[in-house]
Amino acid sequence: MARRRTSTHRRDAWTEAHVRRLFWRAGFGATKTEAAYWARRTRAQTVSWLLNGGAGPKIKLPAPHVDGRPLDPNNEYGQDVLWWLDKMIRTPRPLQEKMTLFWHDHFATAGQDTPLMLAQNTTLRKHGLGSFRVLLQAVTKDPAMLLFLNGAESTKDKPNENYARELMELFTLGHGYTETDIREAARALTGFRANYDADITKTYYDATYHDGSKKQIFHKSGAYDWRDVLDLCIEHPRHASFLVTKLWDFFIPTKINPATRSRLVREYRRSHHKIRPVLRAIFEHPAMYRGLDAPDMVKSPVVYVAGSLRACGQGISRDDWVYLLSAMGQLPFDPPSVAGWDGGLAWLSTNTMHVRFDFANSLLQDSRSVKDGSTPAHLSAKKSVERAKGAVGRPWTSARTDAALLRMANRLLSDAAPPAGGYRAPQQERADMCQRVLRHLLVSGPDAQVH
Repeated sequence: MARRRTSTHRRDAWTEAHVRRLFWRAGFGATKTEAAYWARRTRAQTVSWLLNGGAGPKIKLPAPHVDGRPLDPNNEYGQDVLWWLDKMIRTPRPLQEKMTLFWHDHFATAGQDTPLMLAQNTTLRKHGLGSFRVLLQAVTKDPAMLLFLNGAESTKDKPNENYARELMELFTLGHGYTETDIREAARALTGFRANYDADITKTYYDATYHDGSKKQIFHKSGAYDWRDVLDLCIEHPRHASFLVTKLWDFFIPTKINPATRSRLVREYRRSHHKIRPVLRAIFEHPAMYRGLDAPDMVKSPVVYVAGSLRACGQGISRDDWVYLLSAMGQLPFDPPSVAGWDGGLAWLSTNTMHVRFDFANSLLQDSRSVKDGSTPAHLSAKKSVERAKGAVGRPWTSARTDAALLRMANRLLSDAAPPAGGYRAPQQERADMCQRVLRHLLVSGPDAQVH
């Protein structure tokens, strides 16, 4: 009986480690204050806050700026990226920003005027936790998407199949449709137009360009328009499984099993295609918290950069993050194709790891620089490691990494005489140097790349 109570306690435990796992995957990491605050609550309270917002610790940072000037994302190159990074860092709704990132990858759009891309970003944020039907309607008539996939050039005389194809292949089904379905859906999607003479291209719907005749899609017949096509895709037997699996894969690297997929499909359909109930089920699933002592999900560049800035209490005050994200392989507002970015181990290569190392250099110069003489000169190796962890947000580290950091601190702080002819820095210099090295390793090392 005692053994059973112990097992239940472990299963229901809610600790800082659980909070940090959830906040990394459903956001951009927990600050020290957030981790402690939510560990004193329950899992249900924490998940509800992520899904719905409410009271919680605030992140206080200066307003974003570059060279002393406020951001101008519509007009200055790269400042759209900084504008969004700032939202990720300071947001009181981390899941909302994480889902905006998910949908930006899901409905990948690129190459359009910055104001249109920013407007699409706002649309994804507005609808990203609500009804998928409403979100899909908003994306379908979104100006950036209409221009990107030629929807504004598709007429009854010359229907363009680009959006119809991606709607089925990437956005709603994955498979289970035919080329005939695509051609017929393209006819139904006609009618959107663009005014290229305006300063910023405007899009609109003109029924005179729409093919109002009968179409046959998924073995069903009717005089379908663009809304009907979206409904047919959402009601298709393959849609629910396709979408809940993609959501699962975004948050959990372990392949979803059939029973869990069936449960998520039921939640999705029962809620009339709402996203929140599916996310709640994912966040409450034991797989979300499996392997807390051995994380196995690679942080994407955006998550790595935003999370590191957040952990170190660093706001946006420079534009280095733009070219560093580009070199890491994930520049927001510029996905490589309509299929979005490849994830997982594809993020890590010799080149991109070098860039992550460079990012740590820039970050630690700004937010956690160790000024000469600022470190207590007589810290032990153990306390030096703890001081370094505290300075960069107390990140997860494995037992192996902890042992390696302790060995390094011991070597750097040792009073042993240097080799013949060598130079042994004074104790204060060694203490400062030890902090710089440890903090950099905590931000750039292997453990920092996973969550």
